[in-house]
Amino acid sequence: MKIKERAVIKLLKRIKNDYVFRTFISSALSFFITVLFTAYNVFLCIAYEAVWNIGIAVYYALLLSIRAYVIFSERKFHKEKLADEQKENKRTKLFLIQSIFLFIIDFALIAPISLMVLQKKTVNYSTIPAITVAAYTTYKIVISTRNIIKTRNVLHLSLTILRTVNFVDALVSVLSLQYTLIITFGGGMDKDMFILCAVSSFAIWTLLVLISLKSLFQSVKLKKEHL
Repeated sequence: MKIKERAVIKLLKRIKNDYVFRTFISSALSFFITVLFTAYNVFLCIAYEAVWNIGIAVYYALLLSIRAYVIFSERKFHKEKLADEQKENKRTKLFLIQSIFLFIIDFALIAPISLMVLQKKTVNYSTIPAITVAAYTTYKIVISTRNIIKTRNVLHLSLTILRTVNFVDALVSVLSLQYTLIITFGGGMDKDMFILCAVSSFAIWTLLVLISLKSLFQSVKLKKEHL
């Protein structure tokens, strides 16, 4: 058997038997899908001159930076062949940095939410953006829910970070879907729709802030325990 074939078989066996490794592979795939969706929002901004889409694309790019930081940091830990205790100390620091950054970028979402609620400019989307956003939202909700269920008892800080980011990504995709459906099929923002959109957007944003605060408090507590 050739060396490359043996390496592929070894990789497939590890993916099958190592849940943590399989989760990181899945997160890497999710990372590239979000990259495509971010690029798609940039395209929509250019095609329809929709400021909302560039605002949400920036937010997704910030979430991508957190994912990339976690995945490449974990890869570096394994390359350095650190002891489990050293890895855990580094993950604790990583968890704190991620939590702070996640809390900060929540405020970057205020601008696109404001644009959505106030709808300063009418945009005439085709049905294709609506279908695309709906598909992405469904995918993110399914994946994030599955990860939460499967990793709820797994004590691995990097997985905790990725699980949180995936859930945040899913919540933000709901905002994207809401905006796209209103613009595409709702005929704009009347008084009742304005109230509904404002309340639902504020509720989701508040939940995002609470998730970030919970993550931040947990990371500070763990950091103190490792001092």
